[in-house]
Amino acid sequence: MENKRFWNSQIWTVFTLFLAEFFGTAMLLFGGCMASIDGFDNVTSNISRGITFGMVVMMAFITFSASSGAIINPVVSLAAYIFGTLSLQLTILYIVAQFAGALCGYGLLRAVTPWQYYQQALEHGNAHCVTVPHQSLSSGMALAVEILLTGMLVWTNCGVWDPRNKKDSDSVPVKFAFLIAGLSIAGGPITGASMNPARSLAPAIWNHYYEGLWIYFAGPTIGSLLMVTIYRYIFLQKCSDTSEMMSPCNCHHDTGKQDPHSSKIVP
Repeated sequence: MENKRFWNSQIWTVFTLFLAEFFGTAMLLFGGCMASIDGFDNVTSNISRGITFGMVVMMAFITFSASSGAIINPVVSLAAYIFGTLSLQLTILYIVAQFAGALCGYGLLRAVTPWQYYQQALEHGNAHCVTVPHQSLSSGMALAVEILLTGMLVWTNCGVWDPRNKKDSDSVPVKFAFLIAGLSIAGGPITGASMNPARSLAPAIWNHYYEGLWIYFAGPTIGSLLMVTIYRYIFLQKCSDTSEMMSPCNCHHDTGKQDPHSSKIVP
């Protein structure tokens, strides 16, 4: 009886939410950065890396969306809070889990692959899987690119969270796989297309390579705050029963916090 009470307790629920975001973000860094290793008689490309990151995001969503929503990105967690999908407490929990998961996921990758590949990456330019702006860019240009890339990602999330699109949620994992792959391929040569501070911080710490790291905190954060605010206060609708009858879709009635087990929250 005591065991049953524990498994149904709020403490256990919060712990499972933490674990889902922790392992989901660890999966992102482990799988995505594995595809960036130039070794094992294989040379990676921007296209191969972008497609792999998209596929890993899809796997993380399929695995953990029922548990936590599989956000796996601190700035998307922040956007979910502003949008009204996450409470402040859960937002903080998710962000801590995401940074911790990213550090552990990338650390695990380094533990199971030869160290010389990481040394070779340092000797031939940038460190392995580290996001760095192209040398032709100014800091302002790189910052703007990360703001815009993250903004597109967050706007797509807002569209998925919008209750009017509830009926169109069947293929969300596949849609986000293509979205992440497309943004990564487009922005990869320019800034690395991070869109995720946790994704940039973990390789930087493990490789002791911090050039331009501030861009990958400031850019995604600004892009997230800007775009979720625009969507919530311009595009997200509230309507009365009368106006709803005249609308082709169901409008938004409740901006309160949603249960993360039932909401469609994606990275």
